[in-house]
Amino acid sequence: MRNLSVRFRLSVAILTLCAVTLVISGISLLMLRNAENWLETIHRDTLAEVSQALDISRNAADLATAAPFLLTVQMPFQRTADAQAILSTIDRLEALSSDTTDLALPLARMRVAIGRLLGLTEPQNALRADIAQVDIRLTQLQGRFTRQANAPDLAPVERLEWAALGQLTGTAREVARSQNIIEVGEFSRRYRQNRADIPRGAIVARGLAEVDAALNSPSGDLFQLQYGYLTAGLDAENALFRIRELSDTVNAYAAGRVEAAQDRLRQARAQTARNLDVAQMAVAILALLSAGVAVVSALFVSRYVTRNLRLIADGMHRLAQGDHAATLPDPGGPRDEIGRLFQAFGVFRANARNLERRTAQITRQNTLFASVFRNIQDGVAIVAPDGVIEAENDQVCALLHLPDDVRKAARTMPDRLAASAFAQACGGNDRGGFEEYTNPAGDVLEVRKSQLPDGRAVWLLSETTERKRIDERLAEIRRVETLGKVTGEVAHDFGNILSTISGNLHLLETTTPAKAPAHLGRIRTAVDLGVSLTERLVAFARKQHLAPEVVEIGSLIEGMVDLLDIALPDSVDLHLSLGDDPLHAMLDPGQLESAVLNVCMNAAQAIPGSGHIWITLRAENGHAVLSVRDDGHGMSEDTRRRAVEPFFSARRDGDGTGLGLPMVDGFVSQSGGTLDITSALGEGTEITIRFPLADGMPQLATAVHTGAALVVDDTPETARGLQQVLHGLGFEALMATRFAQAADIIADRPDLVLVVSDLNLDHGQSGLDLIRSVLAAGPGARAVLMSSRLPADPSVPPVDRDRLTLLAKPVTVDALTDAVARLLT
Repeated sequence: MRNLSVRFRLSVAILTLCAVTLVISGISLLMLRNAENWLETIHRDTLAEVSQALDISRNAADLATAAPFLLTVQMPFQRTADAQAILSTIDRLEALSSDTTDLALPLARMRVAIGRLLGLTEPQNALRADIAQVDIRLTQLQGRFTRQANAPDLAPVERLEWAALGQLTGTAREVARSQNIIEVGEFSRRYRQNRADIPRGAIVARGLAEVDAALNSPSGDLFQLQYGYLTAGLDAENALFRIRELSDTVNAYAAGRVEAAQDRLRQARAQTARNLDVAQMAVAILALLSAGVAVVSALFVSRYVTRNLRLIADGMHRLAQGDHAATLPDPGGPRDEIGRLFQAFGVFRANARNLERRTAQITRQNTLFASVFRNIQDGVAIVAPDGVIEAENDQVCALLHLPDDVRKAARTMPDRLAASAFAQACGGNDRGGFEEYTNPAGDVLEVRKSQLPDGRAVWLLSETTERKRIDERLAEIRRVETLGKVTGEVAHDFGNILSTISGNLHLLETTTPAKAPAHLGRIRTAVDLGVSLTERLVAFARKQHLAPEVVEIGSLIEGMVDLLDIALPDSVDLHLSLGDDPLHAMLDPGQLESAVLNVCMNAAQAIPGSGHIWITLRAENGHAVLSVRDDGHGMSEDTRRRAVEPFFSARRDGDGTGLGLPMVDGFVSQSGGTLDITSALGEGTEITIRFPLADGMPQLATAVHTGAALVVDDTPETARGLQQVLHGLGFEALMATRFAQAADIIADRPDLVLVVSDLNLDHGQSGLDLIRSVLAAGPGARAVLMSSRLPADPSVPPVDRDRLTLLAKPVTVDALTDAVARLLT
């Protein structure tokens, strides 16, 4: 028992109480249900029997009450209806007593008595009617006799005779009114006596004849009729007596059934009471058992659980208040939940002590972090998931040169950057994850944003102006080193070429005419090699001669399929996905074919065995996107970064010149596009080239402007095309292909109203210098600056900003027309 848990013991107690309660409830419910069913059955049967007995008694009483009325009914149809009702009552009695034979004989006798009563009623009524007729005649005669006896004009003898006749008639009427047979005999004897005593005379003789006529009827004389009527009445009284007697018998039977039912009901109640007493005793015993379990459980909870929990709660309270020296006595009891709580208290106390030490360490670390956060030279801001700044150091606003009022108004980092004089110069994709911002004073900020797991973000602002300048100087040094390398390689190649030419020229002086063509062929080959090398250098320098035109790129690549099939190995499969919609761009078609062929050849060389090359073309954000992807061995990150570096080759056989991809990059950049390389070792390489889409062939605009305009571009073809556009707009269009030439035209033509200049001109000159001089010469002049890489800040005076617009190359007719319209309207 010592190892049993508190939960187990309390559960056993509760389950015991529940079991006892269920048993009590079950016993009570069962006994009540049995008692209820038993009483319901007894009541139902008893009530049905009592109801049947009452119905029998009520119908018997109705029969005994209705039978005498048959003697008083005069109308035959009414008597027949009452008789039928009485018989129906007997039928109901027979139906009610169908389950017993005790009433069969009384009811049969009652039916016979009713029949007898009905049989006597009609003759009795006929006799009553005849007697009434006789009584009426006698009453009339008696009245006439009495009037004659009182007549004053008659002799006393006659009056006596009439009085005797009236007395005799009255005696006869007494017969009609007699109520029993004895009175009928008495009145009959008196009538005969009075008749015999009347003196005989003419009046008497005539009166007696009338009296005798009145006494007689078709059914007999009055005496016979009254005797028959009273005799029938006695028979009817006898039938009614039998009916009452039989009704009493039926009532006694009904009363007996009611008494028997009541006796059974009393027995059922007594049995139910005994059963309930037994159930109450069982419930009381079980209740005492459950009360004992409850008392034991309560003592266990109060003396063991509650006391120990109070000790643990007091110890935990002291521990929560910082009293780490608080202790609890060893309960020495079973290792149940209470014992584990005592053990847990010791663990909590040890953890609290460790937590106190850890808190002190965290406090020191937080102090150190706060010191670093405040004193670091970089700006640090912690931003909530909704973009609001939660915490920052003073360097954020100091680096952005923001006053305190702006700091309070701008609560997000984008708002802070927008409120400052800094503008984004490079995005995160260009600078390896951080953005670069510059201001007009030349200060440079690096902005890094690191996402935290909880949705917050940390912004880090670093002032990198000096480092940027150092990087620019290092880039310049690398460009000089690259130029030196290019110069050395070119000098070496041209030295070989010149040596070949010089040697063969020397041999031509001493050779025979037959061998001269061979030496001339070697010289021609060396010259062609020099021309090819020069073209590669020009392409690398982005100064190659281009002949741009509107090209439908998909059709051009489809036309290269045969060439690509010949150039690519048989083990490499080529797949094209050029889309359904034509995509036009302003390009040199020959250079585009050379670039696609160059990229596909490089892809084939990167596939060690059999493989695939996919060429896809799609439209995206106003650009034609040409992608060449292979499933070769791919590039490392270092190789990918140096892929467009001149004279860099990753080929292990040493055959690569290192000018293939640089030449493609130079052509793409000179055409106003971009080239991106995505690759990883073992995953293949994808080269994506983007060109601006062209609306179609250039169309000369309608002449709407006047004045002199100057076009400056170091590419003569581009300059001539723009000159034609401006001429079509109505300008006196001038053209310059060199910086010095454009400067001379500007000096000679102070009436220029528009100058359209490329940003990067010959000898490192900038078109911005020409634009500044034109804008400064007159307030009516306007300028358009063109470049494939436009600067974020054109660095012109603020008053001249509205007179300058920027256009990305290649420049379309519509773009230039819209720009001129905005500037000169």
